[in-house]
This record gives sequence, C-alpha cells and structure tokens, in this order.
Amino acid sequence: MTTRRHTPWRLRYWASSLLAALSASLPAWPLAEEMAVPEQQIKAAYILNFTRYASWPGPALADPRAPLVICLMGQGAADIARQLQNRAAGGRPLELRTPARIEDTGECHAIYLGQGERQRQSALLARLRDQAVLTIGDSSSFLADGGIINMMLVEGSIRFEVNLAAAKRSGMSLNPRVLALADRVLGGASK
Repeated sequence: MTTRRHTPWRLRYWASSLLAALSASLPAWPLAEEMAVPEQQIKAAYILNFTRYASWPGPALADPRAPLVICLMGQGAADIARQLQNRAAGGRPLELRTPARIEDTGECHAIYLGQGERQRQSALLARLRDQAVLTIGDSSSFLADGGIINMMLVEGSIRFEVNLAAAKRSGMSLNPRVLALADRVLGGASK
C-alpha cells in the first residue's frame, strides 16, 4: 500500500483556502487602529466552517431544504449565536438554539459546548456517543470525553484538534482539508 504524502504547496493551498473561507465568513466590523477580533467571533467562524466541511449520514439531513440545527451551550453561546445569525452551511440555513438542559439537545445536528459546561460535558457526550451530531468544544478533556472537535487557544490564536474515532463512531465524516489543518488528529493517520 502506498502512502500519499501532502506536498508543502498542497497544504499551503488548502490552508490558505480554509483561511480565506474563514475570513469571508466573518462579518465586517468597524475599523480601528488596534482592534483585535473577539475570540467568540473567531470561534463562530470556525464552527460555521466545521459544519460546512462535515458530512452527516443519510437520514440525519435527508431533506435538502431542512435547516442545520446548531445548539450552543456555555459561556459565549449568545455571542456566537449573534455571529451565526442569517448564515448558511452547505446551502442550508442555520437554526440556532441555546438549550438549557441536556434533554433539549435531541434535534441538534451540531453542538458547541463552551466554557463553563465541564460538569455536564461527560454526560452530554455520553448521550451523543453514537448519534450523528458534530460535537465541538473548548476544554482540555473534550476529546478524551468523546467529543469530535476541540478548539483551544495557543499563543493567542485559536487552534483545533480532532477525534477521528469519535467522528466515525457517530457516523460523521470530516473533509480531509479540516484534518490537514488540525494541530492533532486522534484515531487517524498522523500528519
């Protein structure tokens, strides 16, 4: 069996393509001399693009006109919801929800579990273990608890890592472009 290695130009091409997509999905903000992009705005762009580069198994999104339901929980959920309003992923409008209880996440196609949700994180991820839900979080134990994508702050920038085994178990698949840009991929081929 031959192993196909990504050439540096190919990785740079895909990295710049994803960066351009992320940049295009960020809403415009007023110009200022030293204005930093708020962390929640960057996370919203990542969440949007993760949903654009994810595939759900057949029955999960069978109706092509059905909205993609993204549930947002934890600190920053309201800010992220504002950033994602009136957006679409894969031609589907986004329906944003901020459920207060784990029991209210049954219709979610993607879930972002933000800071402040560590106590409920294990229970939620156990409940979703074999369901076709793209789970996205930002805690150091998120992947170990069975989450699919974990965002983290590294030297002032948002990075991410992927648990490919958790994605496969839930029937989800992620575009290889996403995997190539991840800092770490668990349960799959290493970079």
